[in-house]
Amino acid sequence: MNPILKTVIVILAFAAATFFQLEKSLAQGYQKMPVGIQRLLINVRNAMDKNDYAAAVKLIQADQAKSKSNTPCSHPTVCLALGNCFLMQKEMPHAESAYLTALSLDKNYLDAQVNLAKVYTDTNRTAKAVKAFWAAYQLSDPKNPKYLYYSAVMALTDGKPQTAIRRFDSLFSAHPDQVTRQWRENYANALVTAQQWKKAAPVLRDLIAQSKGESRIKWQEALLQIYLTINDTGKALDLAGTLSRQAPSEARWWKALVHIHLTRGEYANAFEDLIIYSFVTPLTRQEKKLFADLSLQLNIPARAARMYETLITESAGKKSSPSHNRQMINGLVCAYRQMDRGDKALAVLNRLDPQAGNPELLLLKGAVLYETKNYKAADKAFRTAALKNCSQKGQAWLMAGYAAWQYNDIVASRSAFEQAAQYKHQREDALAAIAQLNRSTQM
Repeated sequence: MNPILKTVIVILAFAAATFFQLEKSLAQGYQKMPVGIQRLLINVRNAMDKNDYAAAVKLIQADQAKSKSNTPCSHPTVCLALGNCFLMQKEMPHAESAYLTALSLDKNYLDAQVNLAKVYTDTNRTAKAVKAFWAAYQLSDPKNPKYLYYSAVMALTDGKPQTAIRRFDSLFSAHPDQVTRQWRENYANALVTAQQWKKAAPVLRDLIAQSKGESRIKWQEALLQIYLTINDTGKALDLAGTLSRQAPSEARWWKALVHIHLTRGEYANAFEDLIIYSFVTPLTRQEKKLFADLSLQLNIPARAARMYETLITESAGKKSSPSHNRQMINGLVCAYRQMDRGDKALAVLNRLDPQAGNPELLLLKGAVLYETKNYKAADKAFRTAALKNCSQKGQAWLMAGYAAWQYNDIVASRSAFEQAAQYKHQREDALAAIAQLNRSTQM
C-alpha cells in the first residue's frame, strides 16, 4: 500500500445554486426604492429575461451617466443586477467590483455577498472565497448551512485543513439534522489532510457503513492506511482479514495482508497471503522477487529457484540495473546451495557470468567452490575477486587464505591472511589464522 493516504476532495458545485433572482430583490422593499430605480430595474430585468446582458449593462451605465455619479451604481440592488450581468458574461473583475460596491452601500446585503463568493470560487481565489462564504453564513437568517459548508470546503481546497475542520465542527454542531454524506466525506478529507488520524478513524468507519461499491472500497482503504500510519498493525490486520474474507477476489486486500504481515515480521503468514494474491492477480516483477526472497527465507529453495530463474529470464534483453541482476543471480545461487546442488549453482554462475568479470559474483563463486571442496579453484576465485576490488575485499582475502590452507599451500595462505589483516572487520580472524598457521608449522 502507498505510505501516503490520498483522498479526493469533493469539488464544490456552486454553479448557480444561490444565484440571485432579480424578481426576489424587486419584491423585497420595492416601495422603498426611488421611482427612478424601480423603472430602471424593471427595464434591466426585461433585458436579462431575454439573456441580453450587454443591453442590461448599457441601461445601468446610461442611468449612472445621467446622475453624474462616480460610482458604477447608486443603489445596492442596481449594483447587484450589474454584477449579475457581468457574471453571466464571465467578466469577473467587473462583477467583483459591482458586488463590492453593493456591499459598500449595504454591508448586510446577503445576495451580493453570496455572488461575490461565487466570483472568488470561479476565479480560484480560494482564500477570499473562504471569507466570503463565512460572511454569507453570518448574514443569512435563518442561518443557511450550505454557506458554512462551502466555506469549509474552500478552506480545504486552499490548503487550510485546520480552518476547514473548525468550520465542519461548527456545521455539524449547529445543523445536525441537515448533515449529508458528502459533508462527512469532505470532513474526513480535512481530518486526513491535517493528519488527525484518531479523529478521522470513526468518521471513516461511519462512511464505510453508509457507502457502497467503489466509494466504500475507497474509505476502507483509507481506514486501513490510517491504522498502518499510526502503527496499529493489530487493527490493520483485523480489518484487512475481514475485508479479504468479504471479498476474496479483491486483490488489494490480499496485498494489504502481505504488507501488514511483513511489517509485523510474520514472514510465513505473508508468504501464504502472497500465494493467494498470486492466484487473484499476476505478480509484478517486484512482487515476484518478494515471492522468491520469502521462499528462500522460509527454506523452500526449489520454489525460490524457479521464481529467480523466471526473473532472470524476464530481465534478459531488458534494461535492468546490474545490482538488481546480481541480486537475482545471488538468490538463485543461494537457493541451489540450500538444496546442496553446488553443481547447479556453479552452472548458473558460469552461464550468467561466463567471463568471470564481476567481482561480487566471483566472490560468490569462490564460496560455492569452497563448499564443494574445490579449494584450488576457490582460492583463485577469491584472489581474483580481491584484485578486482570487490566490495568485500577483506573477506575475499580471508577466504583465499582458508582455501589455500585447505590444499596445504602455507605460503599462499599466510600471504592472503596478511592481506586480510589490513581490514578491520577481518583483522581478528586473519591474525588468529596466522597464529594457528605458525603453530602448525613449528610442530
